[in-house]
Amino acid sequence: MKLLGVAVLSEHAARRRLFWFLQVTGWIGVGILSLYPLFQIFDYKTTLVILLLRVSSGILVTVGLRWVYRRIAWRDWSWWRLCAVVLMFSLLLGTADSLSTHLLSKIITSVTAPWELYSFLLLMGIILRSSVLMIWSLLYFGIKLWFETAEVRLRAAESEAAARTSELKQLRSQVNPHFLFNALNSVLAEKDDPEAVERITRELSEYLRFSLRPAGNCQILGEELDALEHYLRVEKARFEEKLIYQIDASPEVRGMRVPVATVQPLLENAMKYGRKTSPLPLRVKLSGEIMPDSDALKVTVANTGRWMEPDGPESHGIGLSNLRRRLELLCGKEASLSHTETNDGWVTVDVIIPAAFLKEEALQ
Repeated sequence: MKLLGVAVLSEHAARRRLFWFLQVTGWIGVGILSLYPLFQIFDYKTTLVILLLRVSSGILVTVGLRWVYRRIAWRDWSWWRLCAVVLMFSLLLGTADSLSTHLLSKIITSVTAPWELYSFLLLMGIILRSSVLMIWSLLYFGIKLWFETAEVRLRAAESEAAARTSELKQLRSQVNPHFLFNALNSVLAEKDDPEAVERITRELSEYLRFSLRPAGNCQILGEELDALEHYLRVEKARFEEKLIYQIDASPEVRGMRVPVATVQPLLENAMKYGRKTSPLPLRVKLSGEIMPDSDALKVTVANTGRWMEPDGPESHGIGLSNLRRRLELLCGKEASLSHTETNDGWVTVDVIIPAAFLKEEALQ
């Protein structure tokens, strides 16, 4: 809350600075535009006095207008009503401002002019000053609405980002416990073989060192593959010749940053459902490659066996749906997760991570 308050104060200070910058530069610009016609009528001293009075009074009048506009409920008005109020204020203040500055300049400079010229200058001053005040008022409301619209969009974006972050945290919290449960089952299955238990526990501890460390939304693919190899060694110790696995990824692919637990749920499903549908030995392949046509990354987990529909009695649970949602949140609609089943008894699941996401993560 304290940080939010500081941010709000900083935003208000920035708006005040912008207001005064526009005020000063705007009225100086109006004064400069008035120099040429004034020089055609008055001397240098009189022109300077009139210019200073007009610029100063313009700033004072518009500061007063700002004070009034901030205290009326103009957001609830129709446009025609707002324009009518702006027109009324502009005419009244433009007339009063022109009369007062003309009178003050006459008193200060003691310059006399024919009544016809004085009346003409006064009329032109009222028209021009009223027009400037009307333009100033419309710009004020326009900038105000633009800032408020931008603020609403920013708040909506922040809320959406917070919701996405919360959902990602929830999705990540579902992954590791589910995966570790299966690994611990492997340890229990070898409880009667102390050497196997020691070997499995060592491999499992290496995996835990990776999975239980603090992590953001993304990680190095090679680190996940190394950790999963420890898990596969746990499974290999349990099933021995009944399991054959292979990991194939170049150093370039291993060095890329991908969403957390990209391969893990795919491997979990390959092990779980491959054991149920594959002839022995169960074969599992993990691989990654850069697609030459798009520079996207394709991560593949293949296993012998048959594909089991997620809606069937042997559902894939949270694994694939969890990963699909995380890919959508982090990588956008261009990311994809698909599967194929070949006639030679292999099931392949591919994850495509778009090149734009990979480049963005490479800059982190």
